[in-house]
Amino acid sequence: MRKKLAIFALLTVCATSAWAEGLTVASGAGYRRPMAQVFAAYEAQGGESIGQVYGNMGQVLGQARESGQIAMVCGDRKVLAKAEGLTFTRFVPLGAGKLVVAYAKGQSLRAAEDIAQASVTRIGIPDAKAAIYGKAGREYLAASGLGDQVGAKLISVQTVPQVTAYLTTGEVEAGFLNITDAIGAGEAIGGYVPVDSALYSPIEIACGLLSDEAKGFAAFLETPAAKAIMAANGL
Repeated sequence: MRKKLAIFALLTVCATSAWAEGLTVASGAGYRRPMAQVFAAYEAQGGESIGQVYGNMGQVLGQARESGQIAMVCGDRKVLAKAEGLTFTRFVPLGAGKLVVAYAKGQSLRAAEDIAQASVTRIGIPDAKAAIYGKAGREYLAASGLGDQVGAKLISVQTVPQVTAYLTTGEVEAGFLNITDAIGAGEAIGGYVPVDSALYSPIEIACGLLSDEAKGFAAFLETPAAKAIMAANGL
């Protein structure tokens, strides 16, 4: 499993290490699906083609700092606002992030606390330092009192999509995801249940502008068409 994790992490870094000339937008990997959809909608109504960069927030913020070629970064607003070496001119809200517990096919969880069941032996969770939903998952475990019960079951990975990948292959029976990735996984997983939002810090997803080059796309993000895409993806 560790070998597969290392390979997956390497592929994620490589996939996010290059971008096209012109406007480039970076996003946390957990929002690849809605961002790709909104990019396509923007281009379909006459907008320019946009280079896309995905990864954990540490990766994309690092690339934005080092390259100077990324015009916008999308993810947790609190993380964006605190990013060192980057000055965002404004933020465009995308919606509220929601934590869920997803489960693999063959499992059936009726509530998030069911991860304490004996039938659940492996639980995927994103790294709390690299992914906001890993932090939210840890907050939930602490606030709910489940941390001691399931601590030995936790398998930490870098990003939300890695948890999803492990769920689809059955290498974990349950995992902490954002609702967007859970919706995107569709029939590849058994389903998902919500986590009580009172048991983790509020998550605001937004796009921060680094360059005026992104003004046109930023304006599109505030249109009903873009908002409908985000709503369909749980935001």
